[in-house]
Amino acid sequence: MKVTESKDLKKGTRVYWQGDATDSGIITETSWDAVTIAWDNGKVASVHHGDMGEIQLASTKSIKISALNTSSTESS
Repeated sequence: MKVTESKDLKKGTRVYWQGDATDSGIITETSWDAVTIAWDNGKVASVHHGDMGEIQLASTKSIKISALNTSSTESS
């Protein structure tokens, strides 16, 4: 995201690292020069507005869900 987008972020906004739906976090603090992100993996990061290029507001990479085998394996 661009600096101007980063400066407009509000507490509680969900963001995504490189648009990856499995790598997201919540904005917990904002200031004139940075935002604090509490990532879902437990890490917390303070990121300057100018360094937000890898962070996106929307998920652009979907989560892969494994197919379940629903066939019966019962024998007669």
